[in-house]
Amino acid sequence: MSATTGRCLSIIALLLSIPSCACAQKEVQDGGQASHVLTSVQLQALMEKTPTCLEGYRSNQTGMLSRIDAPPGERAESTFTVETLSIPSDGVLIRGWLYLPRKAGRFPLIVLTNGGGDGSRAIKSLSDWIAPIFAHCGIVALVHDKRGTGESGGNYVETTYDDYVTDAGNIAVYLSKHRNVDPRLIGVMGGSEGGRIAVLTASRFPIVSFAISLAGTVVSMQDDRIYAQLGGYRTRGIADSVIDAITPLWKRSFAAWASNKQADHDRVNEEIGEARKHFARDLLPFTKAEMASIPDFKVVLPTWKSLGNDYMTEMQHFTKPWLAMFGEVDVVVPTQASVRNILHYMGLSGNTNYAVAVIPRTGHAPVDVETKRMVRIDNLVLNWLNANVLRD
Repeated sequence: MSATTGRCLSIIALLLSIPSCACAQKEVQDGGQASHVLTSVQLQALMEKTPTCLEGYRSNQTGMLSRIDAPPGERAESTFTVETLSIPSDGVLIRGWLYLPRKAGRFPLIVLTNGGGDGSRAIKSLSDWIAPIFAHCGIVALVHDKRGTGESGGNYVETTYDDYVTDAGNIAVYLSKHRNVDPRLIGVMGGSEGGRIAVLTASRFPIVSFAISLAGTVVSMQDDRIYAQLGGYRTRGIADSVIDAITPLWKRSFAAWASNKQADHDRVNEEIGEARKHFARDLLPFTKAEMASIPDFKVVLPTWKSLGNDYMTEMQHFTKPWLAMFGEVDVVVPTQASVRNILHYMGLSGNTNYAVAVIPRTGHAPVDVETKRMVRIDNLVLNWLNANVLRD
């Protein structure tokens, strides 16, 4: 593996900064919709075929692409430019970096959303890697600091997922008037938390015409958090008997956050106190007051504050082109349940222009868990776009 590839893997592995469930494709059938789950042959073809725009180039962890056959010492020329913008969104300014192809004309736009957490660099790692690839291939891409992080305005601990959806949508509306953007071809793409945000943005904003998600969960907020929490314990080697014993308390804790009723929190707090007599504190939920007062917990507060939101019902009205990518052995996102829900809700909506890619030997980040090499989701995304969105 080259040094460049190693650096790329190191940053992409962090793309989903919030801290394996095998998904057999024959098990994810729903009303004939299973044909939208890419077969192993289809998936291999999309990932191994080098798009024309990438022939002779390789990507780097950030910045311009490198020519594979470039003579030693040759000074490479960037194939794109970057504009720094401050975009207004509901009373705050969102700082963004617009990657533009280095040629005249109007091009498709992809707004890139962020992973979970408040570390502005880590949660943008997917965006920082793929934005130059898009711009090189004739697609405008917007990387931004999400509300309350980095150079963007807002208070992080006061945000919810709905704020991130609103910001991504407002960015799309704002950039639809940009001299280099084709307003007919605007999409949103993100990984992990950003994957859910991308699809919700496409659902709520008419200006957005397609969505791309990587490890973007498609289950209820509470089910998502339970899966991630317990998956973390299994990764640590915690015994199944202990996990089974603490799971009901975790469910009641998340339900209290979802209800946003102090009485529910009070009841759960009593149970937490009793449970601490029998289990280590780091295996149990913390009280709402502890979550608010301990600095280390601020990173998850936007997620916890979003637990009462219903993001599933609106999926039954989603009819736009959508590429949903998942790792087969993701311990953070429930891949199999997410795939079943996509098939179910797209069946209800009547959406026929979507594809689900379950990538073998891949976890929450686009890295093969056996070889430790990055999987070519850039090829997959570009080939899907060329076949399903950019056909005109």
